[in-house]
Amino acid sequence: MTSKSSHNPFANPAQAPASALGAAGVDPSLLQKQQMFNRSKTLERVAHAAGSGAFGYFECTKDMSELTKADLYNEVGKKTPIFMRFSTATLGKEYPDQGRNPRGFAIKHYTKEGNYDIVGLNWPVFFCRDPMQGLDAIRSQQRNPANFLLDFNATFDFLANVPESNHAAMMLFSNHGHPKGWRKMHGFGCHTFKWVNKEGQYVYIKYHFICDQGVHQFTREEAVQACGEDPDFSKRDLWQAIEKGEPVTWTAKVQIMKPEQAVPVELGFDPFDVTKVWPKQDFPVQDFGRLVLNKNPEDYHRDVEQSAFSPGSMVPGIEESQDELLKFRMSLYRDAQYHRIGDNLDQAPVNCPLTSHSPAGVDLGGSLRGGGGAGGTPQYFPDSLANRFRPGTPEVPYEVSDNVVSRQSRYYSQGKPQEYNQTRELYSHVMSEKERVDLHQNTAAALGLVEYPLIQMKYLAQCYCVKPDYARGIYDLLPRREFGFETVQEMAKDAPNFGKS
Repeated sequence: MTSKSSHNPFANPAQAPASALGAAGVDPSLLQKQQMFNRSKTLERVAHAAGSGAFGYFECTKDMSELTKADLYNEVGKKTPIFMRFSTATLGKEYPDQGRNPRGFAIKHYTKEGNYDIVGLNWPVFFCRDPMQGLDAIRSQQRNPANFLLDFNATFDFLANVPESNHAAMMLFSNHGHPKGWRKMHGFGCHTFKWVNKEGQYVYIKYHFICDQGVHQFTREEAVQACGEDPDFSKRDLWQAIEKGEPVTWTAKVQIMKPEQAVPVELGFDPFDVTKVWPKQDFPVQDFGRLVLNKNPEDYHRDVEQSAFSPGSMVPGIEESQDELLKFRMSLYRDAQYHRIGDNLDQAPVNCPLTSHSPAGVDLGGSLRGGGGAGGTPQYFPDSLANRFRPGTPEVPYEVSDNVVSRQSRYYSQGKPQEYNQTRELYSHVMSEKERVDLHQNTAAALGLVEYPLIQMKYLAQCYCVKPDYARGIYDLLPRREFGFETVQEMAKDAPNFGKS
């Protein structure tokens, strides 16, 4: 054992003077040990608190330089170091891994042009598109602030009053809500992004990361059992697989949409709406790389707890789209990390742009600042002494479909029957009969814990708009029914407008 200040070994406590042992505040080694213990944990993440991760690399398998100038995608065989973190989204840090919840799927690429983060989920859609509701979607799935119990009233009340949430809700209450470990689930970037090439031409894209180990889920009964038998199942499964040298890989795929195709009236949906997907028959996925995890962290606190991801961490050739929720998340995540870790979070090894050749920045000072100073250059810009701007074309300007820009301007489906089209397609033509049965059972078990019949009726009305059989399948399995199904049918007439007036 060594002192933090001198790295000299501590004295053997058995040989310490009696006066030092008798007065705890006098023994510097004991005091320092106490101080470090009291400060040994960072703040818990507000969301995605429970998780684990690993190191590896991204390998480019198709040259995409015609579409993007991003360095990591421009040469077949090029390998870029990565760190990936997986998590449950709204449950606390000590909650069992297999609880029903969205799973976070985050990738940090250490590129020559800086760090590039993709921060997504294990399904391709989110619960809302309005940034004003983004935090409410998280809060509605967290614990009740009064009694600290899981709040099924809040969860279903939010889903009932946000019609566009039903796409993600169907994924949540399917068996995708409890995948059989981090390494047996797909990952998605969820949002629409831009790829920009050296000529300044751009396309819109969506990321898909397809699990090479196959996708496997627990049933509800199996997930409950796993929560009790091994609360750390997903963390342990990933760690042990890497320790044994078993393959942990995903195939990276991308959907591409030309700017002239991004017309909601022609598509039947808004391509920048994160509650919607792009049909694969119209925008096929194509391989462009693979993710490989092959090294476990050496220190969980240093590498996993201090890891910080943000959708705003981009590199030249990759830009945000018109998606308002994406633009909100770009500032939200960074602010949360400054609060949780500190303003010099990028100096933690896991967050440091290790392979970047970027010049020194102008953001100086802050607590515990280490290296990476300004190197004698001015702490402001523009200046006459140094050129710290990267060469290349400027960012592509935004295009809007009309001359009104507001939170409402791009909500093409709002209050319309087509809000439910993609969810209906998922239910009727993508899910198998067994998956629909499990969906009904899983939803009824959770909805049965709601205390207010009004919330139950409104949620079932949303399900009815997707398909009457969907609502009926849940209704018939409720442990108690304080209303008739005809009430659900009647309420469904106005369900697309719930929460919108």
